[in-house]
Amino acid sequence: MNTRRQCLIRKIVKASVIAISLSLLLGTWHISAEELTVEGLLKQMSLASAHVKDFECILESVYERNGVSETIVMKLTYKRPDKYSINYLAPESYEGTQVVQQGITGVVVNKDGSWKAYDSLTVQGLETLKFMLRFARDDVQRHYNVTISDKVSMEDRIAYVLVADNLQAPQKESEVFWIDNVRYLILQAETNDILGERTLLKLKKANVGSKGSWDSYVLSVIDLKGDLRGEITVTQVERGLYLPTQVNLITSYGSLSQVMKDIKLNTGVKDDAFVIEEAEEMRAKLKEAESAYSKGRFDKALAAYKRVIELDPENFYARSNMGLCYWHTGDTDNAILALETVLAQAPSYLPAYNNLGFILADSERDIKRAITLLETAVHGDPANPVYMDSLGWAYFRSGDLEEAELTIRRALLFDNLFPDKKALSTAHYHLAMVYEAMGRKEDAIAELQEALKEEPLNSKYRSELSRLRKN
Repeated sequence: MNTRRQCLIRKIVKASVIAISLSLLLGTWHISAEELTVEGLLKQMSLASAHVKDFECILESVYERNGVSETIVMKLTYKRPDKYSINYLAPESYEGTQVVQQGITGVVVNKDGSWKAYDSLTVQGLETLKFMLRFARDDVQRHYNVTISDKVSMEDRIAYVLVADNLQAPQKESEVFWIDNVRYLILQAETNDILGERTLLKLKKANVGSKGSWDSYVLSVIDLKGDLRGEITVTQVERGLYLPTQVNLITSYGSLSQVMKDIKLNTGVKDDAFVIEEAEEMRAKLKEAESAYSKGRFDKALAAYKRVIELDPENFYARSNMGLCYWHTGDTDNAILALETVLAQAPSYLPAYNNLGFILADSERDIKRAITLLETAVHGDPANPVYMDSLGWAYFRSGDLEEAELTIRRALLFDNLFPDKKALSTAHYHLAMVYEAMGRKEDAIAELQEALKEEPLNSKYRSELSRLRKN
């Protein structure tokens, strides 16, 4: 645990708090501290609201940015475990737009019916709701690695400190939850998902109903400096289901005031409400293309990539890879045309710079331009070993052997960052060819042996190794 988090935890443990639940749960189970396990706790938290399969509501958000106010109204439908369908009602520029999201992937459908699929989609305005629904899912441990990191005394109770690491976004900082062992409430939480920066959520007050349960409670939102950044009112809309019905926040982009209303539970929404058929076919074809490409079946991969582009003309990833497929099948002209199209439409898409640069260099069509393209790719992503290897190969084709050796050796320093064994073995092969051209036969043999360690069945490398040994 890093120093900053340790300091924050010490600060939190010293704070005086009342038991709260950020996770949709006012627990009623009674298990001793010794019996508590992560698996049991997560299961109970999920079961607390399992009877609610779906809900719909109107979410009205008012944003203030640089003195300009904008009101966004959306009709939201949620279905367990992690599906959202959004229809924008206002403002006029958004009206008629639909967003469908499952997990982190999503599709945006515009008013005119055109659509765009995203491998990672963030919908502004859903941050607090998604945080509150974090544990209202049946597959928490498929998405989060949850561990008990500590046990502390809080409010005359034992509280377990749970650390949750996001398996789908491992670069994100861990979230921390303090859960007591009496009613399994989250006493406090530390997260990046509310303000986009490290934030402490802490109970301000609770409204207790006639039966002693909380009808609603208010959470203070505090940043690492200790400054109050807003409040969240959480209301029990159904037994065990707590939703953020009112949110007021000050973010780095401005202020947000949000109200959730017209909540309807268990509407019976079907799964097909969360499916855009064209996007699903596109994703299926993309997987088919990637599988065929990895197996060297370039004709099949090419056909699949073409279908992806028919469905999604702005899928530059598919179009760029289609260029490689053309090249592998000997159609250099169409390979170059496909990649030139990507650069014309997406001048900042670095993989196209790399692919086109490599093809121009390897085919010796335009080595000077190839070097320029590949230098652009390396400058844009200096730790990408594939780009460095391609640039080194272009230097080799230009006759600059010293620069070629230096660049490819630099790429191999990042051997753990190569996307797969094939790319790593290619770099070793390229360096072997450079060494052969430099008259360093033994070094060339050693590099081919390294290439074969990664791809032991590669007949091309075996043939080159045999040739060098005979000579």
